[in-house]
Amino acid sequence: MNDFLKESAIGLNEIQNVDQLWQAVIKCRLHDNPPIPISDVLAMEQIYDQMSASLTAQDMANVFAGVYIDSYWQDDGQHPEVMANHLTEALGIRYETSLNYARNAMRQWRGILCRKNKYDTGTLPEAVYTDSLDIVCNQDVPLTSQQLISQWESEFYKIPKVGKNYIYTRCQNRAFNGKISHAKVQMFYADGGFNQPPSSWVQCRTVDGGKQQGEVLNERGGLALLNMGDKGASEGFILDLRTPQHVCIVSTVSYPFFSKNNPLTYTTGNWNSAQWIQYNGAMAWRNVDPQLKSEDESLVFHNQDATPEQFSFVLKCRRVPPGSKLRMYSEDPAAAFDSGLVNVVNNFQELHVSTIVPPHYAGHLKLHLEGPDGKLLPSDAAVDISMLWCVPHSHPHYLKAVTLLGAVHAVPALQSVHMPLGNFTLLGAGE
Repeated sequence: MNDFLKESAIGLNEIQNVDQLWQAVIKCRLHDNPPIPISDVLAMEQIYDQMSASLTAQDMANVFAGVYIDSYWQDDGQHPEVMANHLTEALGIRYETSLNYARNAMRQWRGILCRKNKYDTGTLPEAVYTDSLDIVCNQDVPLTSQQLISQWESEFYKIPKVGKNYIYTRCQNRAFNGKISHAKVQMFYADGGFNQPPSSWVQCRTVDGGKQQGEVLNERGGLALLNMGDKGASEGFILDLRTPQHVCIVSTVSYPFFSKNNPLTYTTGNWNSAQWIQYNGAMAWRNVDPQLKSEDESLVFHNQDATPEQFSFVLKCRRVPPGSKLRMYSEDPAAAFDSGLVNVVNNFQELHVSTIVPPHYAGHLKLHLEGPDGKLLPSDAAVDISMLWCVPHSHPHYLKAVTLLGAVHAVPALQSVHMPLGNFTLLGAGE
């Protein structure tokens, strides 16, 4: 090995515990001695030689998954196969063994975490990803970072109004055993619906200076330095709405160990979109749970692929009173479907429709949601609508989808599997 590289790697004595392991790997990742940075493979070689026998290759993989995440992140997500190849090259162990270490390491998000729902602890993948507690909208009343952080479990949330709204992102260093600084936030919004590609998102600007990227602040309002367990909140962004449309709000956080978190650069596609969202702990998505404005509503949906694909929509009732009438349909001849007008006979009824849509399709799911009195559904009622992608056994993404969904039982019978591509909730507003 080149003597310069050997000297430039790390200068620690034997690494005795996981805390020291984190510090050693971070030191390698932040090494800035030009012109030769320390790659993850070189760092693995050096660090493994210095690890105490009480530490394992799995411990090392866990740490590298957080510190060198950019090395394993391709445009649609973390790829354990990349880490496995690097582990095998560095340590000389069998690829199958390395792949097991890598997969285990990437089951837990180890960087800055934005909760995708109130139960999110960073376990990947996270299927319920459209109800983030960490995206906050407070209409035209600004919030301070102290309020956002000290009231960590509070939603604050108010449905965005036409005009200017203040929106924020919260985040935390939940499992990265080191100091994270210089974290940057981007926020976007999209028309309410399902599987919207980033090309349809609108970027929001910061309140202060109209910047595309905002800072992560601590509880005192200064730039955050996040040790493990610390929490932060973004500076304010403006969500400026011109119509009372339903919207989805999206945020992404990048930081020195994960600079590739830019949704505008990943390759478009149904699989890439689902993979990027479900495996990315540093992004958050919130579908506004809007009140119904009339009995007839509309939500956008997309097929991002260059091939015809089959999708299903599932509507689930919550406290929808018997006697209500529901319908899901599309009048577009290119993707026509219609559930017909269905009478509700119990509070938890479900409604299903499916369709095959053309390549690169953008359409509208139309809804008729009528209470038993012929008016809006009552205020304590709600409907949850999910979009599912039917992936048949002949599809090139079939085995990946089986793995992601844990649906190994489907393989022997060559059964199709159904990938979730979003969820939207509509709340009643009648008496």
